[in-house]
Amino acid sequence: MWSALKRLYHQLGSPKWFYEITSRWSPWFLWIGSALMLVGVVWGLAFAPADYLQGNSFRIIYIHVPAALLSQSAYIMMAVAGLVGLVWKMKMSFVVGKTIAPIGAGLAVVALVTGAIWGKPTWGTWWV
Repeated sequence: MWSALKRLYHQLGSPKWFYEITSRWSPWFLWIGSALMLVGVVWGLAFAPADYLQGNSFRIIYIHVPAALLSQSAYIMMAVAGLVGLVWKMKMSFVVGKTIAPIGAGLAVVALVTGAIWGKPTWGTWWV
């Protein structure tokens, strides 16, 4: 089993194998992820019950918290990819790190904007 995992690890570290595998999987993940995200946004913003203290402004938390957690996760994945690249000299880890950076930055912007949108009706100001 360890030899199979080691072989898969090295195959995914090779740009040729990585692009071959991900070019087949990417369209599927794109459509499945987009559908799940649309369902989550609709359920979070339209069907979630209002909070007894905050009212309907609480619903934005269903967007804000996942965006903040995913942005932090993206930055941790960048650090791990950089470590793998520096220690084991895998070329694809630097590509992965460069690819994750704009995703993490975009999710951080979404988290900041939705936090400000939630803060205005809750605290009376955009930012405290």
